[in-house]
Amino acid sequence: MAAMNDEVKKWAEKYVPKFNELSKKYQTAYYTQSPLNVVEGNVDTMVIGINPKGCLGGGERVFDSADDYLKGNPTWAKRFLADGSINPDWKKFLAGSHTFLGYDHFYHPESIDNDQRTVWTNLSPFVSANGHKDLYKELMTEGVKSTLELIEIVKPKYIVLLGKNAFMALKENSGASDTAIEYTHVFSNRAAQIGRIYKIPAVCVVHPSRQWEVSNKFIPAFIFLHKMSEMTNRRNKMFPLNVVADNMRREMRLWQDRVII
Repeated sequence: MAAMNDEVKKWAEKYVPKFNELSKKYQTAYYTQSPLNVVEGNVDTMVIGINPKGCLGGGERVFDSADDYLKGNPTWAKRFLADGSINPDWKKFLAGSHTFLGYDHFYHPESIDNDQRTVWTNLSPFVSANGHKDLYKELMTEGVKSTLELIEIVKPKYIVLLGKNAFMALKENSGASDTAIEYTHVFSNRAAQIGRIYKIPAVCVVHPSRQWEVSNKFIPAFIFLHKMSEMTNRRNKMFPLNVVADNMRREMRLWQDRVII
């Protein structure tokens, strides 16, 4: 754990001065989401949105130190009420995210709401109203670079990208090689995608604040089916991505053929 914390600290020390300068240049605030100073060496899931909601050009926000940045969103600790329900201020985002991950709308400190084992962050830490549609190119590009480096440090077991075309945004702004980020559609009429980021299984689904695909059960089922289809039951063995997609399609065809309602 200490080694990872040291690497995360070095990462923040590298990017906070850059982000401070960009914040001044574009008069735009930035922050991360869950606190990164508590992350342990065994992260199950990294949930990555496009960028925080806010006013692009609404004023700079600079951090005095990397430590301050690593503390995360100042309202993060208030996202749940005393009874474990979601704070209304967070409900539009967090309730849907919980559903996507297969959980109800209550506090789950043993898993997805454990900040040591689940990291919640964004492709870019800079705020805007409409994600990558209105965020300045430089703010997205530097944010993506930092997020990819964070992924390499934390090495989560699974990545969930929230936001249509998030894989494409990663690819276009990263400068990473074709083998570092790969992705594909599974179903021709559905936006959800599967992929790999540095060989880590990843899925891209619509943002929970947008209209969900098919129903409120489709996305969690899609994510679960993807995880099952990635399993090889052999250490250090991965299927090619096209095989994973074919496995998912084959399973859906079996349901259509063999399940009678």
